Amino acid sequence: MMQRVFKNTLLIIGAIILLPCTMLAKDAPQYAIDKIPQELLKNANAVVRHNDVVFELISENKGKKTTKYTVTILKEGAIDLSILSLNYDKLFNVDKIEGVIYDSNGKRIKKIKNDEIQDYSAISGSTLFTDGRIKHIDPEYYSYPFTIEYTYTESYNTLFFLPKWIGFEGYNISIEHSSLKAIVPSTYNLRYLEKNTKPCQPERQSDKTIYNWSIENVKAENYEPLSPNYRNVHPIVFLAASDFELDGIKGNMESWNNLGSFMGQLLEGRDELPEETIQEINSIISQDEAKEEKIKKVYQYSQKKNRYISIQEGVGGWQPFPAETVDRLSYGDCKALSNYTKALLKSVGIESYYSRIYAGSSLPSAPINFSMNDFNHVILCVPCDKDTIWLECTSSESPAGYMSDFTDDRFALIVKDNGGEFVKTPAYSAEENRQTTTGTVKITGNNAISVDAQLVYSGATYGDESYLLHRDETDRRKKIINSISIPNFKLTDYQLEDNANRKPSFTKKVQLEATNYCTSMGKRTMLKLNVFNIFNSVPRYARNRKNPVYVQRNYSECDTITFEVPTELTVEALPKETTLDTKYGKYQSHAIAKEGQITYYRYFEINKGTYPKEEFNDFREFLENVSIADNAKTVLISET
Repeated sequence: MMQRVFKNTLLIIGAIILLPCTMLAKDAPQYAIDKIPQELLKNANAVVRHNDVVFELISENKGKKTTKYTVTILKEGAIDLSILSLNYDKLFNVDKIEGVIYDSNGKRIKKIKNDEIQDYSAISGSTLFTDGRIKHIDPEYYSYPFTIEYTYTESYNTLFFLPKWIGFEGYNISIEHSSLKAIVPSTYNLRYLEKNTKPCQPERQSDKTIYNWSIENVKAENYEPLSPNYRNVHPIVFLAASDFELDGIKGNMESWNNLGSFMGQLLEGRDELPEETIQEINSIISQDEAKEEKIKKVYQYSQKKNRYISIQEGVGGWQPFPAETVDRLSYGDCKALSNYTKALLKSVGIESYYSRIYAGSSLPSAPINFSMNDFNHVILCVPCDKDTIWLECTSSESPAGYMSDFTDDRFALIVKDNGGEFVKTPAYSAEENRQTTTGTVKITGNNAISVDAQLVYSGATYGDESYLLHRDETDRRKKIINSISIPNFKLTDYQLEDNANRKPSFTKKVQLEATNYCTSMGKRTMLKLNVFNIFNSVPRYARNRKNPVYVQRNYSECDTITFEVPTELTVEALPKETTLDTKYGKYQSHAIAKEGQITYYRYFEINKGTYPKEEFNDFREFLENVSIADNAKTVLISET
C-alpha cells in the first residue's frame, strides 16, 4: 500500500516537474517573427497580428465584448502598443484580462500576473468626481522584437454605447488580421455604418444574426502631410442601437430626432433657478436692449460666476446637474454650465438649445445620415432673428458667440422640445480667419534693424493667441519670443489688446531689435522683406502618395511692412512681383521703393478642401512658389 502511494506520489511530482515544459509552456510558434509576411515588415515599427473583437447582445440592455489583441513590437517607437488601458464604470465592466509575452521565436516568456494589473481612479486634474476607473498594464519589456497577446472581456450594461471598429492602428504599423463580429438576436435591429470597407453580408440564422467585417495584410503607412482624419480614409464600422436604456431612461436612436428626444428627457426638470437669481439676472438686463446684447450679458454673468469642472458618473456623464445646483455651487461641467446658461436665458425670455457636439481641433467627418451617440462635448445654440449665436459655456474668457477651432465647422445635435436636429456650426472664410501684420522696420548700423509691428488675429487664429492674456508675465513674454522667427532679436517691449466682441480680434504689438538681420557683400546689402511670415513648411515631393490632400480650414495672411532705408543706401533691385492663383489658394507679393522707403505688400490665402492624391505635387508646387517668393531679398547698394 505504502509502495503504491509512494509510486503515485512520484508520478504526480514527475508530472509537476514536466508541467513547465508542457502545459505551462504553451509557446505560440505562429507568433514567430519569420511568420510575418515580408511586405508587412516594410516601414513597420510594429505588426498587429490579431485585433479580433466579438460583440454579443445578451439581452435588450446588456452586451458582452471579447477582444483578442496580439501585437509584435519591432522597434522602440511602437512600445506604447504593449501597454493596455481599459476604462470601466458602472455602465461598463472589465470582467477578465489575460496577457502573455512571447519572444521573437514565439516562445512564451512571461504571463502577466493579476498583481501586475494596476486599478486606479480615472479622476484627472479638471475632474471633480467620477465613478470611472482604469485597469492598466505596462509590461515594461524591452527585448525587441517581442510579441504580447492580450485577451479581455467587457460587459455592457447599456446599449447607448456600442463598439466601433477601425482598420487602422497608427502610422508605421502593419495589420496582419483585424475583425469585428457582432451577434444579435434575429429580432433585434442592429444598425451599422460601414465606410471604406467591404460591405457586410449578414448571416441570418433562426435565432440570431451574425455580422462580420475583417481586413488582412494591411501594409504599414508612413505619415503623409496634409492627410485627412484617419476616420475618413481607413476602414471603419460604427455600431448603433435602435432601442436602448440608460440608467432606467429609455430611448431610441434610429433618427436624430429620436436621439434628441432622449437627450431632452435627460434635461427634464433641470432648468429651475432660485427666485433671487432670476431677479438678479433680470436686474442687469434692459428690455430695450437688442437680443444679442442680452445674450452677451447673460453669458458673461455665467462666466464670472462659475468655473469648469468635469463630472463623469454613470448617466451623470450624460445628464447635467440641475441649474439650481450649479447656481449654488458655482461650478459644473460642459453639460451643467450649458444647461445653467440655458436656464438663465429662459428666465429673461430667450429660447436656446442644448447641443451635443464632437469637439476637438481635428474634424472627423460626421455621419449625417446615420444617427448615433458620437459626442464628447456640449455647447449652447441661441437662435436670433437673422443669425444663430453659439456659446461655449465652459470658457471663462471666450467672447459671446465666438467659435474656436474646438467646435467650428462641424455638425451638432441641438435638442428641442419636440426632438433633435442635426445642424452645422459656422465655418470661417479666409477673410475671417486671418492674421494681419503691419509695421515699420528701420535699418540701423551694422546690418541691424529695429521693428515696431502690429499683428492682428481673427477667426480661429484669435483663439490661438488670445490665451496670452491669461498667462503670467514670464510665461507670456516667453511665448511671444518663441512665436517670432527673426534671428538674433531682442524683444524690447510689447502690448496686447483684446477686442472681445462677437467676431473678436486680438492685437499683439511688438517692438524689437535684431542684429545681423541684413547681409553685406561688399557695397551691397541683402534685405529680406518678409519679416514675420516666411512660409517654409513645404512638404517633400511625393512619388506614391496614398492619401488625398486635406486642408482643414480657410486661412489668410495680409502683410504691409514699411522699411526706412538709411540715406547712404539706395535700392538696386527689388524682388519681382509674384502672383499665384490656384484652386488651392492665392498669393501676391510686391514691393515699392520711394523716397528712402520700401513698402512691402503680401497676401497669402489657403482654401480648405479635399483634393485628389494625384494633385499633391501640384499643391506642393504652389507652396514651394510661395516659399520662394517669401524668401526673396532686396539688394541695397552703398553710395559711399
